[in-house]
Amino acid sequence: MHSRRPSTLFRWTFVLLVWLSSSSGAVRADHYAGATITYTCLGSNFYTVYLDLYLNCSGVPITAQKIRFQNECGVFFQQANLPLLFSEEVSPTCASQLANTTCQPGGTLPGFKRYRFSTTVYLSPCNFWTMRWNICCRNTTENLLNTPGTYAAATLNNSGGVCDNSPRFADNGVPFLCVNAPVSYNPGVSDPNGNTMLFSLISAQFDSVNSVVYRAGFSGTVPIPGLIFNSTTGQLNFVPTVSGNYVVVIQVTTYNSSNQEIGHVMRDLMFVVRPCDGSPPIPSPITNVTGVAASGTSSVAVCNGQSFCADMVVTDANAVSVITMTSNVTALLPGATFQVLGTNPATARICWTANLAMLPANIFIDISDGACPIENTASRSLFIGSCLLLPIELVGFETSVEGAGVLLKWSTASEIDNDHFTVERSSDAVLFDGIGRVAAIGQSNTLQHYSFKDMAPGRGINYYRLRQTDTDGTTTFSSVISVEIGADLPLYALFDGVESWEIRGALVQPTWLLTDGFGRKVEAAAFEPTDGGYRLYLGGRSSETLLLTVWHQDAHHTIRLPAFPQAGDMVAARSDQ
Repeated sequence: MHSRRPSTLFRWTFVLLVWLSSSSGAVRADHYAGATITYTCLGSNFYTVYLDLYLNCSGVPITAQKIRFQNECGVFFQQANLPLLFSEEVSPTCASQLANTTCQPGGTLPGFKRYRFSTTVYLSPCNFWTMRWNICCRNTTENLLNTPGTYAAATLNNSGGVCDNSPRFADNGVPFLCVNAPVSYNPGVSDPNGNTMLFSLISAQFDSVNSVVYRAGFSGTVPIPGLIFNSTTGQLNFVPTVSGNYVVVIQVTTYNSSNQEIGHVMRDLMFVVRPCDGSPPIPSPITNVTGVAASGTSSVAVCNGQSFCADMVVTDANAVSVITMTSNVTALLPGATFQVLGTNPATARICWTANLAMLPANIFIDISDGACPIENTASRSLFIGSCLLLPIELVGFETSVEGAGVLLKWSTASEIDNDHFTVERSSDAVLFDGIGRVAAIGQSNTLQHYSFKDMAPGRGINYYRLRQTDTDGTTTFSSVISVEIGADLPLYALFDGVESWEIRGALVQPTWLLTDGFGRKVEAAAFEPTDGGYRLYLGGRSSETLLLTVWHQDAHHTIRLPAFPQAGDMVAARSDQ
């Protein structure tokens, strides 16, 4: 722990007074800051179900809890007065200051506790079981109206007596983040059964029927403006600009090898954004990757028996900060090694000899700069996947650049029970996201032709593959093909369906001016870069026609943004050079 100047201590005193005043005005209610339901299969359809609750220590003590169970086969019951398995303090302070949190008598620093309840139940085989919990209240937040209830649920498909363990969350705290600083957060989710996981952001709920009400400009999929979310790893990146509490709900859905849904778990959690003493540690994309079939910024693909290593460098703007890192890689992948080299910058090095039976794996890396009394933290994941793709017979799968998009064409020589194709795109040939669906003929012994146009490719190399799905849910994958989008990509705007336009094209540090239909200035600024382009937030003005002027080097371009745009609408720019 480094020493602090008197001005630093004064700033922390002010921050803590603000935090205490905002968190102590509703002591009549439990201050819940997060909830998760998970489960472990014991065999013979018996399951231990866990309820993890996160409570602000400045509120009232924890109360008795219950979980409701219901399946689609008509069975309903509830377990009340759940036994408390354990409780632990998860306050965001450095270790030397844990005695001074609100979880301790007389403490003033932000304090939170995690309570784990459990029960063992018999779940008769059925297509879907749902396990539900809810309570009246939560902390005051910036993105939800009032202090609505908190809800958590998990589902399970154990038809045929399937014995499955739900995904696990490695991060067990309440994230404290720095205002106006880059945030890198990962919940650290892994699946004990090696099932495929799909992450999504969903709306918070009051109970099993009613969603909470979001303030204007916020939603379940956009809980914080500018948030970038990875559906394969659960990674969240954003820059918060307003201090306060924000509710973010992450759902993890699992699928077996036949692409059948097994179930899902969710974590309703609260991000606390506050002024920081210093800045958070910044992790870089992975570097120095050796012994892999392919790699991206946070992922690698390996073949069986390959020995590989990958580094992730973390820096902190405060030169005296000492960066520490931990990971679950040695627990998830037997034989793996994890080293931390240096202190600031510090390098996390992961090495492993691949065993495809252990894949896929989502590795969690937790990072701290050792600040005190409140630590500045970050977290990242490294996704490790198999180099093997299931073969699919196609005729002439090819790509071509057409205007601002990429046209994909493919043909089939014959089809049996073919339901549809999902077009998937990747920037690294490892992590793929579905970008469109094309219905199939189904049954055919003659040549059939298909096509799909990607209207929003990224600059650089774009990788594509097809996921073919049969009528019984069985899937196979095509080989991967690629196309490079060069610097001459036309400038265009793509609407995301919520509140912002993605500006794509050959731009370097552009600036912009937004005017209304009468030529009056609405706003002007420099673009903030996002993944593959720049984003323009309308701020509730999507109901009117606007004119966007973009300055880039020695040229400027204009884009007419229509009123009431629909998701996927694309508008090309006019050059006024």
